Amino acid sequence: MSEQDHEQTIEQFSDDTRKALAEAAQLLTERLQAHTAALLALNAESDFEALFEQNAELEELVESWNDAVLDHTGTIPLALVDTEDLEEEEEEVQAEQVISVVSRFDLRVVDADALLAEGRAAQERVLAEDQESDLRDPVETTEQAIYAISREVGEAWFALPGIELIAGARAYVVPEQPFEPLEPEAEDIVTELTTPNGSVTYAESWA
Repeated sequence: MSEQDHEQTIEQFSDDTRKALAEAAQLLTERLQAHTAALLALNAESDFEALFEQNAELEELVESWNDAVLDHTGTIPLALVDTEDLEEEEEEVQAEQVISVVSRFDLRVVDADALLAEGRAAQERVLAEDQESDLRDPVETTEQAIYAISREVGEAWFALPGIELIAGARAYVVPEQPFEPLEPEAEDIVTELTTPNGSVTYAESWA
């Protein structure tokens, strides 16, 4: 209920609201004193389940006192926050942070020898800098050459020697929830290369 709603339904500064506020304050004071005494008596072997119950009781009394102040004065002294609402908001924010980027590039090989030569050179450079790299299989196919070059410089679709770009496209998708990420260890990884259901926030293409 808003402050304006309270002003319309509760007679502020009345005897009833004074009495209710005094009672709420008395209960809160007694509970706070008892709670403080319990806290001071705690040690590493104490029963913390009982403490959690006392915390909940204290929270209820604080809320009741807050409401009593609102009823009496039309103001809210403490801006209490519902932790459950915060958790829900955090979950929503986290969900919105997931973005799936799906790409496809169709390439035409016009000079296989040039592509293979650059792929082998890229492999040598990668191994020279990282002897533990898994890029050790001989570069014998155009696919292996593209893989080796990409391992060295990242996506190089527009600068691969001996290659013409037929077409390419990339989509940025905020997936619907519940979201299941692709499985990198799937036996058939091709089945994982699909655009998830969701909202396409940005897309680009080349030809």
